[in-house]
Amino acid sequence: MADASSSSRGKKIPDNLYELCLTNIVNYLQKSKCDRNVLRGLPDSILTDVYYKMLQEKTLCILGAELSELDIFERLMRFAGAQLRLLQCFQAVIEHGSKLSSELANSYLAKCDTSARSQDSLIHLGLRLGGFLNEAGWYADAERVLLRCRALCQAQPQTTHYKRLTLECCHRLLNTQSAYCCFPAAAETYSLALQLLGVPDDVTADMPDPPFAVADLEDHADPHDLDDNSRSVRCGSCGGSWSLGSWSMCGLAARVCKEFSALFFVRCDYSAAFAWSMRALKLLTPHTPPKITIEVLRACGKACVVKRRFTAAGGLVRHAVALARRAFGPAHPRYAAALLDLGFYLLNVDSIQHSVAVYSEALSTLRSVFGDSSLHVATAQEDLAYALYVLEYSSGRFYKAKEHAEGAIKIIENLVPPDHLLLASAKRVKALILEEIALDTPAGQQDMSALFPSAPSLLEESEALHRSALALSMMAFGEKNVQTAKHYGNLGRLYQSMQKFQDAEMMHLKAIAIKEELLGPEDYEVGLSIGHLASLYNYHMNMHIAAEKLYLRSISISLKLFGERYSGLEYDYRGLVHVFTQLKRHDRANHYNRLLQHWQDLREQSKAEQQPALGDEQIIPLSELHAKFFGPND
Repeated sequence: MADASSSSRGKKIPDNLYELCLTNIVNYLQKSKCDRNVLRGLPDSILTDVYYKMLQEKTLCILGAELSELDIFERLMRFAGAQLRLLQCFQAVIEHGSKLSSELANSYLAKCDTSARSQDSLIHLGLRLGGFLNEAGWYADAERVLLRCRALCQAQPQTTHYKRLTLECCHRLLNTQSAYCCFPAAAETYSLALQLLGVPDDVTADMPDPPFAVADLEDHADPHDLDDNSRSVRCGSCGGSWSLGSWSMCGLAARVCKEFSALFFVRCDYSAAFAWSMRALKLLTPHTPPKITIEVLRACGKACVVKRRFTAAGGLVRHAVALARRAFGPAHPRYAAALLDLGFYLLNVDSIQHSVAVYSEALSTLRSVFGDSSLHVATAQEDLAYALYVLEYSSGRFYKAKEHAEGAIKIIENLVPPDHLLLASAKRVKALILEEIALDTPAGQQDMSALFPSAPSLLEESEALHRSALALSMMAFGEKNVQTAKHYGNLGRLYQSMQKFQDAEMMHLKAIAIKEELLGPEDYEVGLSIGHLASLYNYHMNMHIAAEKLYLRSISISLKLFGERYSGLEYDYRGLVHVFTQLKRHDRANHYNRLLQHWQDLREQSKAEQQPALGDEQIIPLSELHAKFFGPND
C-alpha cells in the first residue's frame, strides 16, 4: 500500500488517526451518556485502548463504572496485552475515590452465591481476580476472593483436577497472606498446601527430596482443562497453553515452594526461607514461564542476602532484574519489584549510594503505575528512606529520608487498620531518622515545649514510634523473633541518646539474647547489637574492659562476613581507640588508629570500584545456575 502522505492527491493521513478515533469515542460516551453496551462488541484489544484513553482523558467516572462490571473486568484480565494498562486504570479509578477493589470482590462473592456458571468457570475467575487484586496491592480483597475460590474447589469431588486447583488457590493465598502479614491464616494455608503436596506438617525444607506428590497433580491433566478447539491444556496461572500431560512446565511446585520461602522470610525464619527457596530453584526447568522464574530468583536472592551468601545473592538478584527487564520492560511493576530486591542486596553489601539509585528507580516506576495511594509505593518509599538514612548518616542531611518515611506511613495508615504490622517497619525507619536529626539539632531548637507545651521533643516522638513498632511486632510474632529483637535494639540506642543508660543496657541485652538464640552467636545481627552495647559501655558507663571484649567480638563477626572494607568497622575501631586511650594503653590505641587508617585507605580504593551499572545485568542459563548451587549431577 502506498504511503498516503506521498500520494498524488497530496492528502496526508495523520499518524495518530487511531488515537483520534479513540478520543472521539470517549468524548461521545461522555457527552451523550448513551447506552455503553455499544462498547461490548469491540474486540478486547480495542476495548482496552478505549478504557486507557478514558484514563488519559481523565473521564474516570465513566471508566470506574465500566471497570466495576465484573464481566467486563474478566474480559480485560483474560486479554494478555492489557495487564499493565489495566493496573494503571484500576489504581487511577481508586485514587479518584472509587472502591473498585471491594466492589469487584463483592461482585465475585455474589456471583458465587447466585450464578448459574459452572463451578470450574467460577474457580478460574476467582483465581484471575484474586491474582490481579494481589498484584495491585489490595490484599484484603484478594484474600476474600481467593478464600471463596478455595472453598469452591474443596466443595467439589477431590479428583486430581480439583486438588490441583486447590493447590493453585493455596499458592496465591500464601502470596497474599504473607504480603499482608496474615500469619495465622497463612499457617493454615501452608498446612493445607503441604497436605496437597503429600508432605507431612513437620517436614524440613532442606531434606534431600521431600516426597512431593505434586507431579501427580500436574502431569495428569483433567479433561475439564482442555480448550474447546484443541487438545491442549489452558493454564489458569500463566494463561498459556501446554500440551496434554505437561502441566509441570508451568512450575506449580516451584511456585508453591517459593511462597513457602516468602512466608518464612516475612516471619524472620531465614533458614527455612533459604531452604524452601533453594527447593524452588531446583524445580525450575527451561520451560518455566519467565514470571515464575523471576519470582523464584528473587526469593532465592533475598534469602541468600539474609544468610550472608552475598556472591550468590548478587548473581541471583541481577539475573532476576535482567529477566524482568527483558520479559516485561522497564515500566512494569514486576521489574520494579526486582529492583527493590537489588537495592536490598546493595544496601547489605555496603554499596549504599548505588542502592539509593536503584530504590529511586523502582519508586519512580511504581508511582507511574500505582500513583501515590498504593502499598507497593509505600514499600518502595520506606526502603528508599532507610537507604537514604544510611547514606547520610555521617552528613546529617536526613530531611529527604524523613520525607519518604513519612510518605510511606501516610499511605499505609490510609490503607490498613491502625494496629497493622505493616506500620511497624515504616515507623521504625522514621524513628531512627528523628533520633539522628535530634542529635544533630541544638537542644533549644529540637524541644518545642516552650512554644507548644504539649509538643514532644524529637527524641520523645522517636520513642513513641519505636514503642509502637515494638508493640506491633510483639502482637504479630511474640518476643522470640528477630524483628522484635531489632526493635529492642533500636530502643536501646535511643535510650542511650536520651541518657537513660540502664534502660539502654537492658534493651541491648534483650536484643542480643534473642538474636543469639535464633541466629547463633556469629550472625551479623548479633554483631550489630554487640557493637551497640559496646558503645554504651565505652562512652557512657565507663565499663571499658567489657566494651573492649564486645568490640573485638563485633569486629571478628564483621571481618568474617564482610571483610576489611565493611563500613561498620569504623565505629568499632574508633571505639577501641577510645577504650585504650581511657585505659592509658596507648600502644593499643595506636594499633587501632593504624587499623582505622588502613580501613580508610581501603574505603577510598573501593570508591573507584563501581558496581555494575543498572542495565548491564546478564541472564544466566538455568543449567549454569543449577550447577552453581546443586552441582552438575544433582
